[in-house]
Amino acid sequence: MRAQLVELAAERDALRAQLAGDLPTATRWLQRKVWRQAAALDVLNRRVVTQRFVLRTLDQLGRSLTSDEHRAARAAIANAELRERIHDPDAA
Repeated sequence: MRAQLVELAAERDALRAQLAGDLPTATRWLQRKVWRQAAALDVLNRRVVTQRFVLRTLDQLGRSLTSDEHRAARAAIANAELRERIHDPDAA
């Protein structure tokens, strides 16, 4: 929550700087925000690549996740919105 407040305050300050005509300050804030988002996207991309590697390896071994393995992996996801996007194997 604190990080969100800090980010919102920084965005407010950047908008004020832009309105005051101080474009370099506003640009620096926006550039830092883009760099943070790019870093987060890189982390997510690395996770996807790792997950694809695991799935390809399982496929090459001639097996897939068991229902118990699937449920355990799904339950380990902290983000509820993301967890709900993954279908339950027994729900079919």
